[in-house]
Amino acid sequence: MQKSLAIALILLVVASTFCIYLYDKWTQAEDKYRLLRVEYINLLEERGECVEEQRSLVEEQKSLAEKLENCTATLNKMIEKNRETEREVEELRDLLSVNPERWVIRLEGSVEEKLEKAKQAVKDSLNSPIVSRYAEMIVVSDAIYLNGEKFSFDYVEDESMFEERDAVVNPEWFLTHRVGDCDDVAAAMAAVMKVKGYNVKFCVGQRKGEETEGSKHAWVRLENGEDIDYRYCYNRVCEIEVGYFGNVAEKCVEI
Repeated sequence: MQKSLAIALILLVVASTFCIYLYDKWTQAEDKYRLLRVEYINLLEERGECVEEQRSLVEEQKSLAEKLENCTATLNKMIEKNRETEREVEELRDLLSVNPERWVIRLEGSVEEKLEKAKQAVKDSLNSPIVSRYAEMIVVSDAIYLNGEKFSFDYVEDESMFEERDAVVNPEWFLTHRVGDCDDVAAAMAAVMKVKGYNVKFCVGQRKGEETEGSKHAWVRLENGEDIDYRYCYNRVCEIEVGYFGNVAEKCVEI
């Protein structure tokens, strides 16, 4: 009996020890599982951040690629525009080297007679290759532009240039030398605009604020009512503008 009891106690101790061992192993396994689970979650979060960062980098690369493509396209346009400008400048030099003959028409008689003479000077130049090439190169917006710059000229009165009180020079000569007064500017711009396809009028009258008896100024008026005229001069160098300047026309003649 005692022997059986001793064996039972031994078995109980062994079983208890084994249970304690198993519980300890299970606890260690559970702790390890928790740690692995936390590490796995952290890895998932890091992977998500990496994926998001990768997406961001891809989007940034796409954006940079688009910007580079746009910059390349812009650069190519600028290069082509520069080449075109160089070609135009070279052609312009060729035109200027021709140095067309100068002829002058005296603007005598009544206002109507003066307008008819100016009109004839314009019409006689419409087939000029110089006028045609200027018509191709000139851009009309808020001003008259040639090769990206405002078209300018040196203001010189008729008496100083032609020893005439009132005269108009042929448009191709004015375009080549860019020297003259309001009549010369108006005749040249009327010829260029007509060749460009505009409906234009050669007008004489007064500038706003300078109303006096008799016509003292000449300019070109477009069909939309805008005027082509020089507005600002610095040291007698004038730039030709386009707009509504309030010029008061005494008479106009359609070209």
